[in-house]
Amino acid sequence: MLAPADTPLSWAARHSPERVVAVGVLALRIRRYQSEAAPPGLAAIPGLRITTVPNHPDHPERPLWHESTGLYGFLRLPPGELRVEVADPSGRFQAQAVLAQVPDRSAVREALEAGTAPAPGSARPLIIDVALRPALGIALPPGTSAVWGVVTDAGRPVAGALLGIASVFQGAADTITGMSGPDGSYLLVLPFEAIDRSVSPPLRRFERALAVHAPRPALAAALARQGFLAGQPAGPFTLTPAERNALYMPRDFQLRDSGGTLHPQVGGQNPLAPVSVGEQVRLDIELLP
Repeated sequence: MLAPADTPLSWAARHSPERVVAVGVLALRIRRYQSEAAPPGLAAIPGLRITTVPNHPDHPERPLWHESTGLYGFLRLPPGELRVEVADPSGRFQAQAVLAQVPDRSAVREALEAGTAPAPGSARPLIIDVALRPALGIALPPGTSAVWGVVTDAGRPVAGALLGIASVFQGAADTITGMSGPDGSYLLVLPFEAIDRSVSPPLRRFERALAVHAPRPALAAALARQGFLAGQPAGPFTLTPAERNALYMPRDFQLRDSGGTLHPQVGGQNPLAPVSVGEQVRLDIELLP
């Protein structure tokens, strides 16, 4: 129960993060993306910059990071739909936006201010799980399997291209997805690739299918005009096929490795991406007309 002359916000500010959730309206649990089949990493990511659009002038708020729960929590946002943008000032992870429907918890706040218990069935705070893709600024430990490079179209970097590369997880087919950054650079980490020791000599190099969807002109213009984070769609990796088709188009491509060797299309088919277990391989993606 609140102390006399106390308020929910001052009470929450002095107490544990678990109690902050009791009066909060929105929280983000942000962890590292691994693959489409695997759950995000266990550790929450600190040091991120979280902003909302629209940025309500009557409710300015920078969410606090609560170490014990791994949540970024908002206490003052008004109810309704808004866009939440997540950026990493240190460049470890790629910026991403999500949509949130902030619940109306005014009845909970009023009950706490009156020193009474909230009514049964009161709206709960919204907690959103976000999986961030790693960016080139992240420090990859030795032995990490990864493919990286730059996506270009007629020599110009392509920002915001959606990428997908085949992989494996627990012996089954899997996919790693990512997006090219503002400078066209991309990083696809394949955490579950393993040496095949069922053959002699053991096989550590695999050919993996790669798919590329480039922004259509309207989206490309928005990314250039508004900036990489503000211009990208919310939830880019959870778009339905129809939503993705409205914003992106599949593109044919050729690959160029770090030594300058070209891997062209063969028989009209895009080249496979060579993945070496435990190595970080550079493959530049050159889009074809």
